[in-house]
Amino acid sequence: MKFKLLGLLLVVTLVLQGQTSHVVFVDVTKQAGIRFDHCMGDKKLSNILEATGSGCAFFDYDGDGWMDIYVVNGCYLEGISDPKSPFKGMRMTSHLYHNNGDGTFSEVTEKAGVSNEGRYGMGCQVGDYDNDGHPDLYVTSYGRNTLYHNNGNGTFTDATDKAGVGVNKWSTGAAWFDYDKDGYLDLFVANYLDFDPEYRLYYEADIYPGPLAYPAQTSVLFHNNHDGTFTDVTEKAGVNKKGRGMGALTVDYDGDGWPDIFVANDATANFLYHNNGNGTFTEIGLTAGVAFGQNGNASASMGGDWRDYDMDGMLDLLVPAMGYNALYRNLGKGAFQEMAVETGLAVISGQYWSWGGKFLDYDNDGYVDVMVVNGDGHRLTETQEPILARNSLGRNGKRTFQDVANQSGPYFELKAVARGLAIGDFDNDGDLDALILNINQPSVLIRNDGGNRNNWIMLDLVGTRSNRDGFGAKVTVRAGSLVQVDEKKSGTSYLSSNDPRMHFGLNKLTKVDEVTVKWPSGVTQKLRDLKVNQVVKVTEPRS
Repeated sequence: MKFKLLGLLLVVTLVLQGQTSHVVFVDVTKQAGIRFDHCMGDKKLSNILEATGSGCAFFDYDGDGWMDIYVVNGCYLEGISDPKSPFKGMRMTSHLYHNNGDGTFSEVTEKAGVSNEGRYGMGCQVGDYDNDGHPDLYVTSYGRNTLYHNNGNGTFTDATDKAGVGVNKWSTGAAWFDYDKDGYLDLFVANYLDFDPEYRLYYEADIYPGPLAYPAQTSVLFHNNHDGTFTDVTEKAGVNKKGRGMGALTVDYDGDGWPDIFVANDATANFLYHNNGNGTFTEIGLTAGVAFGQNGNASASMGGDWRDYDMDGMLDLLVPAMGYNALYRNLGKGAFQEMAVETGLAVISGQYWSWGGKFLDYDNDGYVDVMVVNGDGHRLTETQEPILARNSLGRNGKRTFQDVANQSGPYFELKAVARGLAIGDFDNDGDLDALILNINQPSVLIRNDGGNRNNWIMLDLVGTRSNRDGFGAKVTVRAGSLVQVDEKKSGTSYLSSNDPRMHFGLNKLTKVDEVTVKWPSGVTQKLRDLKVNQVVKVTEPRS
């Protein structure tokens, strides 16, 4: 009886402190029909290529209103993988799963033509580069990348050579965005290392050489020529600094109307390329305060996300890393302050090696929370559990994060070697679910149960004068005293692509007073008095 009373007291205390939301995530992988075991080529980690892992995506490839799933695979590589590997000679492909609309998925990889067979896949990004209304898929790899053009009939065509976006380096993160606002999506591709599998100088405890053992690479910016082809404008645009890129995030962080580029670098200073509005960029990561962590160190940055966690109307930056995750608060005027310690995120994440990470309002209370998946970078046996941190009001009156993983379902007690994380509402019930890719282990689909006890709204943007995806559109949602700001963006999380519909939790509010969309074309659109708990298709006015 004593222990029951103590447990009840704990629950009551958490409720009073705002640290519980009665939301649990349920592992529905098996019942959903997802059967995907990632292959890195070996049974044990023996080089940095195998350790980097792969990503995953939620996207509606056939336009039926339900989020489908794509998971990227590695494979056995001659000269890199162990010659005695059991995966030698085995056929390894990435997988596409069609959402059946009833909580289950059907595997349609071969039918759709997106197997990426024979390539060591890394990341995937979704964007409609030709504005035909069908989302296309770009898959980065160690070696040739692949651009799959969506034919609009459930199949894709490899358009890489025609488009000229193969790269043929070690590409990792990528992002679609319209950097010159001409109405067509351009493509930024982050490149990692000039990897030499013959180089074997390393400390025995590390098992293999780390990122600083290999030369850094230059990332690539492709300009869309409006005819299905792209031109490499890396040098011309000034985004040619060498770095060990793991993630590429595009957003207009300073509100000047032009999308900028953040590159998360591994063991190297991060880059922030400011868009000058004339087709060129200036790298200002150091002066802006996002190049290094709070201790002045070059973190092992893995990707990240932009969102306004403190509700001041400016987009802040989350960067998962080894050691502790960085949280850069946007101070305005091009300056940031690293706030991981002050917000409690450093304490929550300090013991982990973090990879995929996202802002999300998992309980629909109107304030964005943080989910991060973790896993050791050198050993498959060193597994780690994921992070779920809830955004709450601290005693100092500022937004802080509380560790709620241990009250959010058994999945958060499951240890794995995770890499990719995609967030999306696969069952269309109004709360956000998650897809996690674990290296050399099964991927996991977790369903959010209880997040929709609070109200919500999702916005499906359709550009007409702007790019059709609406990337770069700034959205403000006003409901009562709650004001939320976000931007439609690409490249968030690690090597992964997320539900393209913009999600806003509304707590107990029963009406959205106003939605304002500032499109990249310069058009400002307002919608008023919207009902809650619905997906609203917002089409840009043509005039």
